[in-house]
Amino acid sequence: MYQALKIAFYIFTIFTYLNAYALPTDKQQKVHIVADSTNYNYKTGVKVFEGHVKVDQGTTHITAQKLVTKNNSQHKIQEAIAYGLDGLAHYWTLAKAGEPNIHARAKIIKFYPQQSNVTLERKVVVTQGDNHFQGELILYNREDQTITVPASPSGRAVLVYNPDK
Repeated sequence: MYQALKIAFYIFTIFTYLNAYALPTDKQQKVHIVADSTNYNYKTGVKVFEGHVKVDQGTTHITAQKLVTKNNSQHKIQEAIAYGLDGLAHYWTLAKAGEPNIHARAKIIKFYPQQSNVTLERKVVVTQGDNHFQGELILYNREDQTITVPASPSGRAVLVYNPDK
């Protein structure tokens, strides 16, 4: 029981950092997006960035082959989806000064900032230092502080946790 609580705490800590946008100062930084091509439809609020996509905001970064963002009627991002078409999309951030970066990789990484939701799909790998978690699907809600790892017919969730660090 104690070991299960430690594992649950570790997973919760990783996703708190993932959705907290790393260092508090990152939220105040400008977002820089670079891609081979960009298409923006003002009427629908959809932006599509394709080819060698790189997003930087302070100490938070995303690389992907494709990024699609959708704005709501107030022109705020309601959904951002990063795709790793040939490889994995990669999200990494410095959660706390002096600690190792948190890295999350998946074929698809979906961010829903208005609802505080993050979904990592297909070949998911999350690491921080020596700690490592992998599975096929991870659903996280920061507001409710819930992590859901549904059963998957293609594999089991794996966690390697170093309690000394």
